[in-house]
Amino acid sequence: MAIDVTSLSDAYEFLPDPTGIVDETGKLLFINTAFAQLIGDNQKSQSMEALDEVFLLRQTSANSWQNALSKALSEICTLDVLIAAKSKHLVSCSLHLSPIVDEGRFVCFLARLSNKSVDALPDQSLTTLAYRDSLTGLANRYLFSQLFDHEISQSQRLAKRFAVLFMDLDKFKLVNDNMGHDAGDALLCAVAERLQKSLRRSDLIARMGGDEFAVIMSNIKDTETISKVCEKLIREVKKPVRSGNNVMEVGCSIGISIYPDNGETAESLLQQGDAAMYRAKHDGGNRYQFFSEALNQELNDIRVVEQELQQGLIDDQFVPYFQPVFDLRDNRIVGVECLARWQHPKRGVLAATEFINVAEKKGLIIDVFEQVLTKAFEQIDDWTMSLNERIPLSINVSNRQFYQHKTFDLIDNLIKKHQVPADAIRIEVTESTLQESESDLLEHLTRIKTSGFSITLDDFGTGYSSLRYLQQLPVDTLKIDRSFVRNLENNPQEKIIVKAIIQLAETLGISVVAEGVETAVQSEFLAQNACFIMQGYLFSQPLSSQDFEVFMKTKSSLT
Repeated sequence: MAIDVTSLSDAYEFLPDPTGIVDETGKLLFINTAFAQLIGDNQKSQSMEALDEVFLLRQTSANSWQNALSKALSEICTLDVLIAAKSKHLVSCSLHLSPIVDEGRFVCFLARLSNKSVDALPDQSLTTLAYRDSLTGLANRYLFSQLFDHEISQSQRLAKRFAVLFMDLDKFKLVNDNMGHDAGDALLCAVAERLQKSLRRSDLIARMGGDEFAVIMSNIKDTETISKVCEKLIREVKKPVRSGNNVMEVGCSIGISIYPDNGETAESLLQQGDAAMYRAKHDGGNRYQFFSEALNQELNDIRVVEQELQQGLIDDQFVPYFQPVFDLRDNRIVGVECLARWQHPKRGVLAATEFINVAEKKGLIIDVFEQVLTKAFEQIDDWTMSLNERIPLSINVSNRQFYQHKTFDLIDNLIKKHQVPADAIRIEVTESTLQESESDLLEHLTRIKTSGFSITLDDFGTGYSSLRYLQQLPVDTLKIDRSFVRNLENNPQEKIIVKAIIQLAETLGISVVAEGVETAVQSEFLAQNACFIMQGYLFSQPLSSQDFEVFMKTKSSLT
């Protein structure tokens, strides 16, 4: 008569030693009462799959669990393991594995914990043994790495798929900067708790460091399930967190890679999850992104751009282009906007949209900014001498640059070196920049105004807090976003919006500029509604230094 697991369970239930039955894949089929008591689960309420995660995966042997099972097929195998008890303490034991064979056929493994060597550590937290994150209690990077390898081995053996979710919090740095690190720590703990409540017990959650988390969703059957889980996680993370007098709100960006679809090693799957997460964050955050071959190609292209950017800085390839700003009341140039261009040796002159995002991600933006501005200020000197006039220069400052002191240190140094009056410099920032960090905002704006620069609010109308900022902040000029100007001829709603912006600026005593003007119809509509200052291809495209000087001389000769 063949041996079955049920009869074995009955036989081992009342043994004094913690004992379990394990199948060939490493899954626990049964644990006796002594085993359940050891891990603090007297009612055996946890599923066998969950116990597999708690016990079998947290081994300390240098050999992998699968190697131990293979060895145990032919002989009794002993290895040291760590059991994560429900009290969140570690229990160190010796595990003895031996095969049970019936009529030459393997049935299961007998897993027995040696009472003699059981060493409960009630006063030592998981972090003491460097397996848990000290702040959140989640698995740390080291433990995650160990369990990741096991998940790959297990899924390969059983021909199953699993998903890796790589998560990064959006705007977490602002919490630390504005409310302090204690508040940031409280937020991380709240996020960790929400992740645990939102995921299955069998899913592995780890804090990888900082505000990065990773999840392994085992045994997934379709991407729709993953999508629903990600949507739930995003909703949960977005909920406000209260800590003392602080109310904190962040979002999260999630990148997803799938085994074996996207890769078969932990390294490749993590890289792809990270890459997909970056794409989600780049697209605005609070969203998830699956890794794909198309994304892979895009990322390869980005890596090429990164390498070429570094070489471009070495070879001094970044230059300013200039687009004039006209006042139609007297057909006079009243300013010029400095635009970064890359004189690429193979691809020609590239606009900023082709490289700025990559430059910011790689930390090269300040170097590009310095190379472009240094040449722009030198050009101002040349124009002042050759044209006998000084043209106000508008400088675009990105979100990240705006909150970096070295950005304005650079501008201050260039002003002193070239003896340019501060009131000849206009700093252009977007609405989104002003909404990024309210506590630092006034400090930076005060510095700008104290230095004598004027402030232009670029892309006006695309944000959500415009009126509040206009009432509170020292903005000198509004730039009507080109998206409204572009559709003036075909969309009556855009006409209403543009009229409203012009009237608002007039009421507040703020100058208004329309950008992206390309047709006479657009220009006429703006002038009819008292917006006379414009820039766009109708008047001039962005020009190189030499072409701009020729343009200025030609215009002077015509007037």
